Amino acid sequence: MPKKDIFAEVEKQAESAAVSRASWRGVLSLNIPTLGLGAVEYHLRAAKAHGDLQPVKVVKLDKKSGKEVVSREVPRIYRYKEGPNGERLDVQEVTPEEAKKFVRYKGDFPVTVRTEKRYFLKYELEFTGKWIEVPLDQTVDRQEGEEVEPFERTTKVEVDPDGFVPIERVSEYKFKEVYQLAPDTDKKVAETNSRVTQLARYLIEKNMALVAFFSWGRGYNFYTSVIYPYERKDGRLWLLMGLSEGILKLDDAWALVEEKGSSRLPAVPVARKKPKVVLSK
Repeated sequence: MPKKDIFAEVEKQAESAAVSRASWRGVLSLNIPTLGLGAVEYHLRAAKAHGDLQPVKVVKLDKKSGKEVVSREVPRIYRYKEGPNGERLDVQEVTPEEAKKFVRYKGDFPVTVRTEKRYFLKYELEFTGKWIEVPLDQTVDRQEGEEVEPFERTTKVEVDPDGFVPIERVSEYKFKEVYQLAPDTDKKVAETNSRVTQLARYLIEKNMALVAFFSWGRGYNFYTSVIYPYERKDGRLWLLMGLSEGILKLDDAWALVEEKGSSRLPAVPVARKKPKVVLSK
C-alpha cells in the first residue's frame, strides 16, 4: 500500500447540501451585573452539531475459498491430565462423543468445557445450518477489497511533523474521553516534572496542540489523540490528552458572523494510520 499522509485533511460539511435543522427554541435569560449583563434576554434556537463518525466495515474471509466467515461463541470440550500440583497437562480438544468415552469408560482424563469465539462460513451457517469451522489463521480481513490488519495497543504516541493544530480549534474535535498526562517517575525511565511542564509551557507559548494516532488495543477502532495544555487562572497547569472519535461538522449556515464572505478554514487534521480504516462509533 503506498504511504499516505495520516493527517490528510478531509472535507466535511461542504460535501453535504443539508442544513442543520433547529431542534430547540427558547430564551436565554441573564442577570449578571458583575459582567455588565443585567436583566437581559436572548431568544435563541439550537441545532445539534453532528460528528463525522462512520462505522468500521471490515469483512473477514476464508483465505482458501474466499467466502465470508462470521464469529460465534461456542462451547468446546477439552480433556487433560492433572499434574502433581493440580496443574492441567496435555490439554487437547475432543468431541462430545470422545469426552463421554474418556469419562465414562476409561476415566483416565477429566474434561473441561470452555466457551470460545470460533469462526464459521457465513452462508453455510446462516442459510443451510451447517457449522463449517475455519481456523483463525486461515482467515484474512478486508476493507473495500484491500487486506487490512488490526491495530495493536499504542505504547508510543508518534507525532508527525505536521501533527499540530491551533489550541483555539481543539473544541472542534469530538472527544470521547480526556486524560491527564503526568511524568512517569519510575526509576527505569526517570522522567521529570520539569521537562513535562516545559513541554506544556512551550505549547502554550506556540498556541499549539499535538495530534496523533492512538489505539487502546487490538482491533480496528482507534482515536485521534489531541495533546494540549490547560492553564487555569489560579495558576494550575495541566497537560491533557483528549481521545477524539472524529471532528464536529459545524454547519456554516449557523455560524455567527458579522461580515459575510469570510474564507472557510480547512478541517482540523485527524489521525489516519491506515487511510482506508475509518473511525467507529
